[in-house]
Amino acid sequence: MEFLALSAAMGAKEVFNYNRESYKFDQDQTVFREGFRMRMQVLRFQLFREDVRDLVKLTVDRMDIYHLVGALFLQFCVVLLCEGRVQASAPPFLLSLFLLSVASAFVYLLLAVWLSMHASIASHSFGVRLLTRFVRLPIPSVKQIAALRFNFKDFEKQGVTKV
Repeated sequence: MEFLALSAAMGAKEVFNYNRESYKFDQDQTVFREGFRMRMQVLRFQLFREDVRDLVKLTVDRMDIYHLVGALFLQFCVVLLCEGRVQASAPPFLLSLFLLSVASAFVYLLLAVWLSMHASIASHSFGVRLLTRFVRLPIPSVKQIAALRFNFKDFEKQGVTKV
C-alpha cells in the first residue's frame, strides 16, 4: 500500500514538474513573441518616418531649385531694367512695351521666388508636424513591459485543473 501511495506521489510530482516546464516554455515564447512584435512595430514606424522625411526632402529640394532659378532670372530682370539700353531711334511705344514686359516679368519672378520659399518652409514644417504628432515611435510603456513578466508563483496559483 505504501508503494502505491509513493508511486502516486512521484507520478503527481512528475506531472507537476512537466506542467511547470511547459508553463515556463509557454511564458518564454510569449515574452519572445511580444518582444518581437514590439521590435517589428518600432521598425515599421521607423520606415514611416523615413518615408515622411524622403517626401519632405523631395519637396524642399525642388522648391530650393525653383528659388535659385527664380532668383537668377530676377537678377537678370533687374539688370535689364537698370542697365538695359534700347537704341535711341526706337519708337516710344516699343520702349514702353519693353519696360512693361520686363517689369511684369520682375513681378512674376518675385512672386515665384516668394511662393517657392513659402512652399519649402511649409513643407518642412508639415513634415515636422507629421513626425512629432502622427508618426511617433511606439515605445512600449512600463505597464506593457510589466505585463510580460511572469513568476512561478503564478503557475502555482492556477489551481489543480490548469496545472
